Amino acid sequence: MTVFRLFVVALVSFALNAPQALAQSAALPSLGDAGGEDLPPAVERRLGEQIMQEVRRDPSYLADPEATEYLNNLGYSLVSVSPSRSLDFVFFVVRDPMLNAFALPGGFIGVHSGLIVTTQSESELASVVGHEIGHVTQRHIARMIARQKESSAMAIGALLLAILAARAGGSSSADLTQAAILGSQAAMIQQQLNFSREAEREADRVGFQTLIDAGFDGRGMEAFFARMQAGTRIYEGTAPAYLRTHPMTVERISDMQNRSRTLRFRQRADSIDFQLVRARLRVLQETTTQGWRDTLEYFNGQIANRTAHAQFAARYGAAVAALKLNLPEVAYQNAQTAKRLAPGSSVMLDKIVAEARFAAASNDAERDEGIRLAQETAARYPLSGLAANHYVGLLLKVNRNEEAVSYLRNQQAITRDQPSYYALLGRAYEAMNRRSLQHQAVGEMYALLGALPPAIQQLELARRANDGDFYTMSEVDARLRDLRAQFKREQDAVREAGGRRGADDGKSGR
Repeated sequence: MTVFRLFVVALVSFALNAPQALAQSAALPSLGDAGGEDLPPAVERRLGEQIMQEVRRDPSYLADPEATEYLNNLGYSLVSVSPSRSLDFVFFVVRDPMLNAFALPGGFIGVHSGLIVTTQSESELASVVGHEIGHVTQRHIARMIARQKESSAMAIGALLLAILAARAGGSSSADLTQAAILGSQAAMIQQQLNFSREAEREADRVGFQTLIDAGFDGRGMEAFFARMQAGTRIYEGTAPAYLRTHPMTVERISDMQNRSRTLRFRQRADSIDFQLVRARLRVLQETTTQGWRDTLEYFNGQIANRTAHAQFAARYGAAVAALKLNLPEVAYQNAQTAKRLAPGSSVMLDKIVAEARFAAASNDAERDEGIRLAQETAARYPLSGLAANHYVGLLLKVNRNEEAVSYLRNQQAITRDQPSYYALLGRAYEAMNRRSLQHQAVGEMYALLGALPPAIQQLELARRANDGDFYTMSEVDARLRDLRAQFKREQDAVREAGGRRGADDGKSGR
């Protein structure tokens, strides 16, 4: 059973034992007044961060820098023109061949690799992301949770069950539902599995307008809906995951068709990176050597028969598969050809050329060439976290740790509010045997991920190591006090919320 499943079952079990369990647990924030119109945004964000702790531990969470940077660039091109432009969104990829996407509390939006691979245009993909942004913009999740006056914890359990059902297909979805449906609460959980039809239509309208305002082809949403609806005919009664969690109706399709008819014709060419990320995720969806061999054969067939929609993307996919199979020379040749064939520049292409050159190196001079290419890529794309992460990673591999720290301190791509900044810094300090600085950096990484107990533990280790200068140790002490106080406030809030619910239950005789 994956962490996702364990978390859902445990949380639903926890909900059934509320309020006693709520008073004893610090795992969830106080949800405020469930009878209110919606959940306070700060509480919703904190809830989303805590769910994301479990998401990131799940094997299907795909922490791929290329796919993550592409999806966030696409997402923010939509967010920048949406009613939620002031919110902080996080877009991430789930390794799953099923066609689906979902929104979590607080602006966290997940997209399945299978959906990205099978979309036929970038506007289609943008339409799905825009739809999920619409759910966040209209605060559908917060409203869904807040309306559960009887048990906010149960509403959260139902929400997580919906997320899991969105990820799973076939029998695994049924198993999850069976695991979560306990006693007399089963009906309420089932009612929360999907957004209402009204919420879906509202997200469609907001997403459609966002799509247009961002310069994408508005017909992308209509085309995606039509393909999803047509696809149900070949699933022998089992709808694709996207249709199970985003129920398609004739009214929704007709609404999009009517809106599309009012548009002037606007053709938007797919970006180079869209073509590349589809090829990349076709490889990364696989987790076995045989699967990587099959994808390499697939791309080689496209190259040999000239059947690829974009030859440079097929070459790139072959390079990615070759690296997974530890064939660096094959990867380097394909990467160079992909860059030559591409109609423009791309950080993903430059990065894989440097990556493959370094992997294929047989001596220090060739490794240095790979590092030089990575450095040039980072300089060419100064705001690309992908390029910066790769360059620092290569420096760390050859023990140029001081250079890595110096670069991290002065670059602009990986900001200090990103966990990856402190993860890289911690690796560098670990290699330099500077323990206080190492644990301080790792502690900040955990704090940014919303994991306060391990963050506090790391700062305690930093203080015990005591090998930093006066200023470092003063920073450690001050930060440790702040995090302990924050953790205590959260525990107190949970206990207070549990006490209030217990008193309310006593008054009502429940």
